Amino acid sequence: MSLLNEQIDVRSTDSGDPAQFTWRGRTFRVRRIIGDWRPHHPGGPEQSHLLRVSAESETGEPSIVDLAKDADSECWTVRREWH
Repeated sequence: MSLLNEQIDVRSTDSGDPAQFTWRGRTFRVRRIIGDWRPHHPGGPEQSHLLRVSAESETGEPSIVDLAKDADSECWTVRREWH
């Protein structure tokens, strides 16, 4: 497993959580948020929002993926895919 850091297109829910994302030309539906981390540095701004999600491709292939949202740019990336 390696750190990917590949930018993705995300469609979010009203609360800002990812509902679906497109990565490497494939669309995945977020089935469940497994973990949610917001690293906090005392006295400093939030840098990123990390999520581990259970996702499913349009062909039904399941996947566990770590997603990150940069607090400054609001861009999402795939950090890791777990096999």
